[in-house]
Amino acid sequence: MGVVEKNGQRLSTLEAWHCHAPPKRKKQWQDERSAKESAKSWLRAVPALPAEIAATLSSHPDIGTLCDDWRAEPEARVPIDCFGGESPNIDVLLIGSDRNGPVVVAVEAKANETFGRTVRKTLDRARRKPRSKGVERIERLLAALFDTTTDDRDVLELRYQLLTVTAAAMVTAAAMVEAEQRSGRRAIVLVHEFATPRTIDEKRASNARDLDRFVARIAGRCGPLELGTLAGPFRVRGKPVVDAGISLYFGKAVADQRPSGRKAAGQAGGR
Repeated sequence: MGVVEKNGQRLSTLEAWHCHAPPKRKKQWQDERSAKESAKSWLRAVPALPAEIAATLSSHPDIGTLCDDWRAEPEARVPIDCFGGESPNIDVLLIGSDRNGPVVVAVEAKANETFGRTVRKTLDRARRKPRSKGVERIERLLAALFDTTTDDRDVLELRYQLLTVTAAAMVTAAAMVEAEQRSGRRAIVLVHEFATPRTIDEKRASNARDLDRFVARIAGRCGPLELGTLAGPFRVRGKPVVDAGISLYFGKAVADQRPSGRKAAGQAGGR
């Protein structure tokens, strides 16, 4: 059956989750903030998937119902290169399989939180610390995802976190396929958004624009992601992050915990 675990420790309570997989900052572990609400959502559902995540995954014909032996790891660190330093942190890394083979889902939980700095600002910081290899990492990511370089001004306005979470999903999918000697390199990036009485519609709308802009660049087309529906597959170069191409999918699942009046007023913020 499906399990949530960290370093071999099965997580079945909020206390265990917080003990073994705490967020990077203590202040993030609060009611109506994404880290704690994500934990609540998974723990309520296990051994099933959270309903909105399951519905979003099943919306696409390429993704079948996951077998019962899926595994979810909160606060998963996934190395995406050999440069060392801090690896991308995935809020929940879901690994499973369906009738077509392995499936990897990198789940990013959001409430009022943003997708962080732009590629431009991250690049500026990296150039001030040449020993960190941050510039080389950004160049590798741009080549793998967009087949472009840091001279491309448009990609510099994308959110860097979306690059790293996508790369982490790709690396995990490639490793899983290789380990199981199976085909079907499928990696899904899924934003799990929590709309609570404390979330701000303008911040949700800003996140939606950032996500749509990123997917549009991957897909080569414009248009917003449809809530509860996966978009894809999209093929990217993959190299030098992974040796072969990956079929990428993107989606957003929303857990709306607001009173009904607020839900009606705030639909535009989550599209």
